Amino acid sequence: MLKHIGVGCMLCIFVLAGCTKFSKVDTPHRVHDIQISGKDSIAPFELYAAVGEEIRWHNQLAVPIHLGLLGVKPIVEVGCDKGFKTWFGAIKDVVVIPAGGYVSVCFLQARTIRYNIWTDIADPFHSMSPTGIIHLDEAA
Repeated sequence: MLKHIGVGCMLCIFVLAGCTKFSKVDTPHRVHDIQISGKDSIAPFELYAAVGEEIRWHNQLAVPIHLGLLGVKPIVEVGCDKGFKTWFGAIKDVVVIPAGGYVSVCFLQARTIRYNIWTDIADPFHSMSPTGIIHLDEAA
């Protein structure tokens, strides 16, 4: 009887140790910050990140700005997000970044993301930034 209890306890310990060792819930993800202080002042302008890492666009201006994701392949699914999803769970192509605020997203596919910033959506031609680039590679 004591032998069976000892074996049962050892089995529970191995199962619990295995679950905690391989659980990705507590694994912190890396955050990449993109600072925007004007239509011609985006840093970094070109970013390299891994799939699943968080990308944050920070608006350092005193007015709201618009961020537009460009491309023909729609972004279907993201891991984390602040400001990119609609009430129905779809991903928006254009989001508003409030003055002094930020939006963020974790892309789940390796790809190249291109985006523009508009500081005055009423005058999109003159207020558009050069196209920024984010290179997403598979996570290591």
